[in-house]
Amino acid sequence: DVKSFLETLGPMNARLYSIASSQKQVGNQVCLTVGKVAYDREGRLRKGVASTMLAERLSPGDSIRVFTQPNHGGFTVPEKTDVPMIMVGPGTGIAPFLAFLQERKATAAPGDNWLFFGDQHESCDFLYKEELDSYTSDGTLNRLDTAFSRDGESKVYVQ
Repeated sequence: DVKSFLETLGPMNARLYSIASSQKQVGNQVCLTVGKVAYDREGRLRKGVASTMLAERLSPGDSIRVFTQPNHGGFTVPEKTDVPMIMVGPGTGIAPFLAFLQERKATAAPGDNWLFFGDQHESCDFLYKEELDSYTSDGTLNRLDTAFSRDGESKVYVQ
């Protein structure tokens, strides 16, 4: 029976997202970069559980339960503010690097910052373009290299 089957299923794995903001810029809030998963498989629309909930099922002011996972690997901006950073962020993987740039700007860190960003199409997938352009203009981001894999004759990736 259905009840017996459901009891054999394990709990859903947690969805982990990188924080895309520095508290030095946004204060007591957290920004995330989430790409909504939706695709057709054998004539049936499939949607990601967490990304669809965040994109379609919540309204401003709604509350959700979250948990935090500590960063055990030291994945953060360099302790010495003059140390340069090279960041490679494909797609939503840009999230922590946006936070790093916000942190470097807020602390006036003198180290150079170089970001590689890529996705499929520049016209619709260039996440945070305006913010990155602003960081380039004000000198926070010293170099920005992009690759959009579906816009040219050959596929070029950020890896």
